[in-house]
Amino acid sequence: MLMECLYVFLNNSDGVSNELSEDIKDRAKAVAEEWKPRLDALDVDAGNGNSLEAHAFLQLLASFDIASDFNEEEFSRLIPMVSRRRQTADLCRCLGLSEKIPGVIEVLVNSGRQIDAVNLAFAFNLTEQFSPTDLLKSYLKDAKKAASPVKCVNSSPTAQIEVNERELVSLRAVIKCIEEHKLEEQYPLDPLMKRVVQLEKAKADKKRETEATKPQPKRPRANGVGYGPRVSNFPSDKASYPRAVDRYPQYVFDRPYVYPVPTDNHCPPLVGSATYNFTPSHGNYFGNGYHYQPTYLH
Repeated sequence: MLMECLYVFLNNSDGVSNELSEDIKDRAKAVAEEWKPRLDALDVDAGNGNSLEAHAFLQLLASFDIASDFNEEEFSRLIPMVSRRRQTADLCRCLGLSEKIPGVIEVLVNSGRQIDAVNLAFAFNLTEQFSPTDLLKSYLKDAKKAASPVKCVNSSPTAQIEVNERELVSLRAVIKCIEEHKLEEQYPLDPLMKRVVQLEKAKADKKRETEATKPQPKRPRANGVGYGPRVSNFPSDKASYPRAVDRYPQYVFDRPYVYPVPTDNHCPPLVGSATYNFTPSHGNYFGNGYHYQPTYLH
């Protein structure tokens, strides 16, 4: 963040010298040279397009204006690793990588990250070369294809729930992308929204079935004596039965598409109402296993 601020300051200061001394640039080069080996281990899927390591290195080159001292091919390969960060387009421009973007988009498409590809295509006016609707349809097709083997091989409730969740994440990501880039005329939302409703209903039904089949604890008699072996000194007025931990974790989707989960409770009154807590640790899944989050992250 400090390097970003430095870049903005040096490029927007009025009446202030925006020249960095050669000594400062040399020190920045030394840092970059020491940093480079750490980036060699990163691949195209590093950080799922949100690699802070790659972003910080590119920002260092841009802020201290030292990109010309490094091999362009070496640091241009880092662009797919930061494709989801909001600063990516500006970084590419100030590093002189605009001509490399078509190749970057091809890499993203081939690795199943068509939504990132759509965002870059819009940022660099390449939508005629890379059709956004074709890319989004291809993304959903790949998502369904990736989910099909799971349905055939393993039809357990857990596996089916995971398949549905992945498809939901994929649909929501596509819907958000369509809305952000105003593609409703080229890609109508109604069929996608209907499918989301179907999957939400299936998820709710599956949860009710699961809750209904859970073994229920026996209710104590009025005098505090349960149906099990008699226990002396049993505090009848404090008898309680803890709820079993939910088998299936709830998921949270980091875009505005957060759908309420069903809170139906089919347990006896003594069990208490069920509480479903969203956990932010789940990664958002594409159909191909790719973890997708918001289009641009801060």
